Amino acid sequence: MNSKNNIAIEAATDGACSGNPGPGGWGGLIIFNDNSEIEIGGSVQNTTNNRMELTAAIKTLEKLKDFQLKENFKLRTDSKYVIEGYTKWIINWKKNGWKTSAGKSVQNLDLWQEIDALRIKGLDMEFVKGHNGDKQNERVDLIATSYSKGIPLVSELKKSFAVKDSSKDLGHSEIQKLFSKNELLEKFAEKKYFLNSSELNELLGGESYLKVKNHELFEWRNWKLIPKNQKYWIIENINT
Repeated sequence: MNSKNNIAIEAATDGACSGNPGPGGWGGLIIFNDNSEIEIGGSVQNTTNNRMELTAAIKTLEKLKDFQLKENFKLRTDSKYVIEGYTKWIINWKKNGWKTSAGKSVQNLDLWQEIDALRIKGLDMEFVKGHNGDKQNERVDLIATSYSKGIPLVSELKKSFAVKDSSKDLGHSEIQKLFSKNELLEKFAEKKYFLNSSELNELLGGESYLKVKNHELFEWRNWKLIPKNQKYWIIENINT
């Protein structure tokens, strides 16, 4: 379990946008020295990819302010726009009264000023090539993309069901858990959401561990679990 006494050793961020402009999402991941992690994410109805990349970095920097960071801490992102702006462009923009060299207003000025105010001593940004097999980058990409499609983190969805169920005073019966699982599966199927194997195991429980590990198509109750690209799973309702 993460504690504010733990030391953050690394972070990753990503943004996503459908249509550009269009519905967008952002995601962040912070990893600690005890192997605990924090995932964060959010969505914006009408935005751009660059704003989501900046927002992901801003929200993660805000979160990092609560923790001690290891020396030479890296915030990893696949956005050269964020890295170049944070490390180089801002210097000249500020000298020019937040204007470009051509005298024009800086795009996304509100976010650039926000990220500039959040600088953390000793933190460096590191570029990682997107969609290239980097585990952390793929994870924050999945968070951002999911939010852009209107689907929050699995953990947040499970919490929302727990709140809803407790208000009905249903307790923690097996029927309650089964109902929540099926509601989650229905949401994921409807949005064609990609789950990785660990998320699918968390959702279905230990009974499906071997089937998920073998990464072969299988059925669970009225749901079909279909492997995609040896990394993810999609869900379909057998009855549709």
